[in-house]
Amino acid sequence: MIAERTIALLLIGAVYSCIAASLNQNTQFVITGLKSTRGDAPLNRVRRSSGGRPTMTRFHVNSAVTSRYSRVIVTSVVENNDNSAKEAAIEMRLPKTAFISNFSMVIEGVTYVGIVRDKAAAKAAYSAAIARGESAGLVTAKIREAQTFDVSVNVAAGSSVTFTLEYQELLKRKLSRYHHVIYADPGQVVGDFKIEVEITEPTGLTTVTATPPSPKLRRTINPDTFDTGNVEIRRSETQAYVSYRPTREQQRNIRRRSDLSFLVNYDVTREELGGEILIKDGYFVHFFAPTNLPVIPKKVVFVIDVSGSMSGHKIVQTKEALRTILDDLNEIDQFNIITFSSTTNVWHPNEMVDVNPTNIRNAKKHVRSMYARGGTNFNAAALDGIQLLETISSNRTNTLEEASMMILLTDGQPTVGVTGNEAIRRNIRERVNGRYSIFCLGFGQHLDHEFLDQIASENKGLSRKIYNDADAALQLKDFYDEVASPLLAHVIMRYTGPDLDGLTKTTFDNFFDGSEILVTGRIQSSQVPQPLICIIGGSTAEGLVSIVSQGKHFEESFSHDWFNMEKIWAYLTIKEMLRNKSHVPDDDTTTHQNIKNEIVRLSLLYNFVTPMTSMVVTKPDEDVLASTVPPTINTPYPRPYPRRHHSFGRTLGRGRMAGPAAYPSRAVSNDMYLSAMRNLYLQPLLQASTTTTTTTAPATTTTTTTTSSPTTEVIPPPIPSDPFIQTYTCGSPLSLNSTVNITTPRYPGLYPSDIRCVWHINAISGNSFPISMEIQKLDTEAAPNCARDRILVYPDFGEPSSSETLQFCGYSHTRTILQAQQNFVVVFESDDLVQGRGFLATFALVR
Repeated sequence: MIAERTIALLLIGAVYSCIAASLNQNTQFVITGLKSTRGDAPLNRVRRSSGGRPTMTRFHVNSAVTSRYSRVIVTSVVENNDNSAKEAAIEMRLPKTAFISNFSMVIEGVTYVGIVRDKAAAKAAYSAAIARGESAGLVTAKIREAQTFDVSVNVAAGSSVTFTLEYQELLKRKLSRYHHVIYADPGQVVGDFKIEVEITEPTGLTTVTATPPSPKLRRTINPDTFDTGNVEIRRSETQAYVSYRPTREQQRNIRRRSDLSFLVNYDVTREELGGEILIKDGYFVHFFAPTNLPVIPKKVVFVIDVSGSMSGHKIVQTKEALRTILDDLNEIDQFNIITFSSTTNVWHPNEMVDVNPTNIRNAKKHVRSMYARGGTNFNAAALDGIQLLETISSNRTNTLEEASMMILLTDGQPTVGVTGNEAIRRNIRERVNGRYSIFCLGFGQHLDHEFLDQIASENKGLSRKIYNDADAALQLKDFYDEVASPLLAHVIMRYTGPDLDGLTKTTFDNFFDGSEILVTGRIQSSQVPQPLICIIGGSTAEGLVSIVSQGKHFEESFSHDWFNMEKIWAYLTIKEMLRNKSHVPDDDTTTHQNIKNEIVRLSLLYNFVTPMTSMVVTKPDEDVLASTVPPTINTPYPRPYPRRHHSFGRTLGRGRMAGPAAYPSRAVSNDMYLSAMRNLYLQPLLQASTTTTTTTAPATTTTTTTTSSPTTEVIPPPIPSDPFIQTYTCGSPLSLNSTVNITTPRYPGLYPSDIRCVWHINAISGNSFPISMEIQKLDTEAAPNCARDRILVYPDFGEPSSSETLQFCGYSHTRTILQAQQNFVVVFESDDLVQGRGFLATFALVR
């Protein structure tokens, strides 16, 4: 019997408070802390407690991504099979940029669901728990690269506890890929371990890759002996499904290493230079990432901390990274190097150096001579770097100051010269005066990352934390790659058409190749609908440019029940307000309070845990339990693994490949069937390897298609000799007099799952002309032997001239033309996982 006491869990963004209250002797809920973590901490771990530990029997992560916005639900079940109560301490981790949107626990049949409140109300609940004499604790910490919180529960003998955490995140694009990181470490080998990610992008997917567990881990383990686990990638042009199901042995091998993140990277098709403006339910999001623009020449000053704390591996890795970066500088760039400790040292005083083989060779020699000693004169080094950027070499004509940048790396607090953070920020801000970009890299744990972030954000730059690990040199190089290629400067985005409000930032200092600019806003209702137009202006290496983009409504077939454009607007708006608040002077209390009030209002409205709000988990009242069903968090799309599949393939018997077809004059396009590559890296299927051989016999053409063998065999379903034997729910007979189009249901949206459509196309009575079938568009799930979704084509079905059936799958924009003498029967079949836009086929008489 659960005691009538309130349980409170407060999850606060920048500073977390945690409340613990005991339930009874057998079931106790304790908050042990919520803290920041480095990138290798676990997401969901059962920690060992005295006297043994309960067993985690299930660890499921379900992630659904639609138009870059993700919702992740982590579910874990912990059982205590002992004859006495045991403590289960769960650590759950999520990315720094994510907002918790729900959390629940099921203990002895009772569901505890989190409610978002402002921080003051959460504090009041904490004080009330103390006043009632309940055990309570308060833990505070700052978030950095990731968030973790600990939940400890005493699990009664023979019982179990289910934890469910939901968070949402807008994926960031860098280095031409969207990065979706899922941290997965149950802390023990789990029998039911599964990660599923479904990606839906209406504009189309180019590349989808999966890396278990993480790039760093894969570099530190011999690839010939390391088993990466059971990873499956399935996809069409517009949708992808990634699953990871490691065996017990694979889990044991992985747990010997520290970083257990599962990484999914992908990118989307970009047909318009002005980007993609999606409109849904009165809100819009503009994704702007132009390509094929010339790189702007840049002036870059590397300001490197060589104080005594940088000795050892730090200085070695910094030198390694700098040597690599120097090789990647463009010939149109200029550069210089400043090192600083107690004093500063400028490699080439009072000038920027051209990029040529001689200067690069001399720069590397200078880098090799660097050694660590002394204190940290941060202020002098930063001002010397700005002075170099103010220097314009006599043999250069580039005057785009927006392409001038300083990359500053340090590992400690200022100890020499000006040491006050506020004074240093003011000196740098006044000297830069909006002309240059400053990028700050913080090396290690012993420095103020918030200070570096403020400097960067106040001066048109970014900051990044560099971990003192074996791959630190690669971390430095990756950051440089993100800012190495500026394509646009002084970007201004102006929207016309309907009245807008709630717009996020519309002016940007720089756009770097491989990144993305995001703008969102609300569209005010209007009696006369007007198109939403954006005019984008900016400076390129060749001068001013103006780009126009027009909005389009989001196709509902691509939207899941959880997807909401309004929530994307709220997410981006809150993120922007948090950044703006960090730039407000501390003595401007009125502005601080106004921004805070608006953040709290939006967080409560959209159920987000932010630095200004908390999530309180309470035990439902007994009278509520008696009259209502306990609330739960629904499992998101993607659905549980398909019932009709086993080991990533159908349980049906083996079918046969498509055979010869009867059409006298045309051959099947050799790229219409595109096989899915079953390894960890699935590149665009339009590049997949296919071979087509054609032999011509009297009145027939025989086509045979072969593909490379996948790593895991997929057994295709048999092709029925009579397409009308099986049941079907869509399609119809059609009499052909001129031209007829057929499409899959919902085209050009996603076709439904688990459907079978049959069309029977006949010429009108008395016709003597052949019939042509032209497949103009095709987007279905691609699989070897078309074992998933497929189109079956029966030329001249039931006629003496009939031939074996053709099958098509995958995606292609190449038209394919078939011919028959009397009729066509076309069958479309889909399974219950991964859809596409389907197909568009045109039938006509060949006169």
